[in-house]
Amino acid sequence: MRTEPSENQPTSTLENGVHIWLETQFEQLHDQARMLVDDYWRQLQSRQKKVASNERGRIGVRIRRRESSLSFSIEWYRMASLRQNGQTKPICQYLKKGLGYRYPLQKILKGEPDWEQTLVEELENEFVDIRKQLALLGKIRDAYHQFQQARQEGNR
Repeated sequence: MRTEPSENQPTSTLENGVHIWLETQFEQLHDQARMLVDDYWRQLQSRQKKVASNERGRIGVRIRRRESSLSFSIEWYRMASLRQNGQTKPICQYLKKGLGYRYPLQKILKGEPDWEQTLVEELENEFVDIRKQLALLGKIRDAYHQFQQARQEGNR
């Protein structure tokens, strides 16, 4: 006859394993996205030094991390500056993501230099894959939490 603690031991080990697996997958995706974002900024800065001011890129990208839900988003924005009282202040206009996992690049990149369009398009293709994988991990996480809740309700 089994005692209660030994029955719970495999379950808690499994729960811990699932949680560790989810965290590991999340961190790997975040590291991949961070590497791509950092590479974008290096390339953008390198190009900015080589082109005339009217050929400089104005599109930025960042990662917004949400620790509590094992999630993050990859967001594009347009950089500009605002003159107030003789001072120039940088401002950002976040761009709206389209349906699914992709930003509508034709609209966003209109009027931007060709070199920047190419760079943003290449990175966005990579980001689409990351966003899709992240969404699927979120579904696994949510389904697992629902499973745990259902099991707890069944044990009452």
